[in-house]
Amino acid sequence: MASILLPPCITAKSLVTASIPIATSSIALAAGYAGGIAVVVTNLATATATLNGVITTLTPAAAVAPPARIGLNTVGAAITQIVTINASITAASSAAAVPATLVSAFPAAAALVVTQLVALDIYIGTILITPQL
Repeated sequence: MASILLPPCITAKSLVTASIPIATSSIALAAGYAGGIAVVVTNLATATATLNGVITTLTPAAAVAPPARIGLNTVGAAITQIVTINASITAASSAAAVPATLVSAFPAAAALVVTQLVALDIYIGTILITPQL
C-alpha cells in the first residue's frame, strides 16, 4: 500500500515536470523571459506549499530518511532546491532585462534554471516518490 504522503509528492513532481518545457521555451523570449517564466514561479510556489504539507505531516514523528522512507531531511532538500531555482529565475530575469547582460549572461542563467528543474524532477522521483511505491 502506498504512503499517504505519495499523492502530494506526485503533485509536486508533476508541477516541476510541467515547468521544464515552459522554462526551456521561455529562453527564446529573451527580454520577455520574466513574463514567460512566471508560470514556472507559480508552479514552484504550489510545489513548495505541497511539500510543506508533507513536512507538517512528518514533523510530529521527527521522521528522517533513512530509516524512514522519506523524511524531514529529504523533503527539506527538495524545498531548498526550489528556493535555489527561484533565485536562479530572479537572476536570469534580471539578466534578460538589461541589454548588456541579455547577450552575455542571460543564456547561461536561463539554461541553469532548466538544468536545476531537471535535477529537482529527478530528485523528487527518485528520493520522494520511488521509496513510497
